[in-house]
Amino acid sequence: MFPDNKGYSLVELLLVLTIVLIISSSAVYFNNRYIENRTFELFYNQLKLDVAHIQMIALTEERYMKLVFETGGSRYVGRKSLFDSIFERQLPPGYRWSSSSTLNEVSFHPNGTVVKFGTLAFITPDGIKTVRVFIGKGRMVLE
Repeated sequence: MFPDNKGYSLVELLLVLTIVLIISSSAVYFNNRYIENRTFELFYNQLKLDVAHIQMIALTEERYMKLVFETGGSRYVGRKSLFDSIFERQLPPGYRWSSSSTLNEVSFHPNGTVVKFGTLAFITPDGIKTVRVFIGKGRMVLE
């Protein structure tokens, strides 16, 4: 800058704008990654709550209950029978149940134990996430 001028040169202004652009674009990138990770955590927590709900109904009503993943893979339904559904949940956008899963439903006996154990695989924007359902009282672990 010249001593008799007041203000900033074009080069100084462009340098400051470049720095602001870099900082703001990195903030947007990290915010999007946080939202993607948080979306799967919310989905997984909701799935655990729905499994516990189905198990509770099986125990209280002493009947077989199941949580069925539909063939399209974008939703799951809690069912008392083929025509009697309790609730229906959509998977988050970009998430799908994978056909590589060993389970397409989580079922409970009237005494609250799991009918079949195995894995549920979900295709997510971050890759495949696997949920293992153990034999017994319906414990689930995310891998």
